[in-house]
Amino acid sequence: MSAKTKKSAMFESLGQNILVSNKESFNLHTSTMKNWELSPVRNANVSDLLDHPDNIKFFDYWDKSKREDELAWSRFVERIKKGGIHDPLIVFGPRAIAVGFSLKPNTLITGHRRKKALKELGITEAPVRFIEGKITLRELEVLMLSDNFDRRQIKDPAQVIYILVNLFPDTFQKDNRGGDITSKDNATLAEISKTHGISVPQLKRYKAVYREALRIAQSAKNNQPGPQEFKQALKNLANKRKMTTKENQRIDIKSQFEKKFPFLSLKLSKAEQSKLFHAIEKLVS
Repeated sequence: MSAKTKKSAMFESLGQNILVSNKESFNLHTSTMKNWELSPVRNANVSDLLDHPDNIKFFDYWDKSKREDELAWSRFVERIKKGGIHDPLIVFGPRAIAVGFSLKPNTLITGHRRKKALKELGITEAPVRFIEGKITLRELEVLMLSDNFDRRQIKDPAQVIYILVNLFPDTFQKDNRGGDITSKDNATLAEISKTHGISVPQLKRYKAVYREALRIAQSAKNNQPGPQEFKQALKNLANKRKMTTKENQRIDIKSQFEKKFPFLSLKLSKAEQSKLFHAIEKLVS
């Protein structure tokens, strides 16, 4: 799926529908079922906009760990300098009501990097759309993660998985096996694949990474894996795949030689056979 298609799908979700969670599955709630809306575009003072606390764990952590390319950042700032802000920032407005959680008015939901660029350029006002009405924490999370996920074109697989797990907890945090549960899970994965342009097999591999991240977290007596656990889980599974591949190659080489040279087992001892296969493996690896 192209970036343009993903972006249009995401904005359709923001304007008319929003993907929200319940205990069993995800449903598209139509605009008539939500109790909040986005205001018309207005100007706001950049210095009044507050960073969202979750922006650190979902985005700032990864930007710092990869030491974001200074050239890419300077180009981003230059584009804003020449063309301005095309997509308004989304802000938790003074007329918004947080249902079941607390959040300060003027907290940014999307647009942290654009705000940073504006401050760097010395621009004091930004176009924003305020959230108005009653909004749940889950709806707010989906709004923030969906926008940033598609806009930033995130490439770090561990970060992609971390965001997906938080966007779709019912799908990624359950070990769905067998019967109707598997069918529902596959249907949800297909919907995620359509919206975000990630293949279903890849999403299933991401689920395996999540389970490994959870195992790492639980070994440290923590049930909520964070960015570090996801990074380590990805490394663990990559190393495991390498070991499995090498083991399969070793078994294959041995079986081929036994077929072509059946007399080896009569002529050589087990220790001598082991040395021979080890030498061959070194040559072909």
